[in-house]
Amino acid sequence: MKKTISAIFVFLLFFIISPRVFSQSAVYFCSETGAYGFSYGFSSSETLTKAYNACLSYGGTKPVLVTSTDKKGFGAIALGNDANGNRVIGVALGYSNSGDAKNEAIKQCQNYGGSGVYISDTWNDK
Repeated sequence: MKKTISAIFVFLLFFIISPRVFSQSAVYFCSETGAYGFSYGFSSSETLTKAYNACLSYGGTKPVLVTSTDKKGFGAIALGNDANGNRVIGVALGYSNSGDAKNEAIKQCQNYGGSGVYISDTWNDK
């Protein structure tokens, strides 16, 4: 009986915690090269590591965390260029629908001086 209760407790604990553990999204950006990397759907530390490494693999030399969240939902990345021709990024994470995530990413990119802004990537971390 004691083993059964323990097994049920472990199962319930995993069931309650697992959605939070695997609902992380993260985006890194390198302002020197304009490279970025993102990841989603893994544990917090794994998502951060994967996003960082993705930025490096796409040519980033000094990736900086733009944002991260443990909230599930739609994500979007918008890119543009500032007045000096440097790449600018806008990111939206954890939105309830794709349209809102795209609109927010575009708005963020424009707020950082981006022009010619377009959506580069989207995802849904269900």
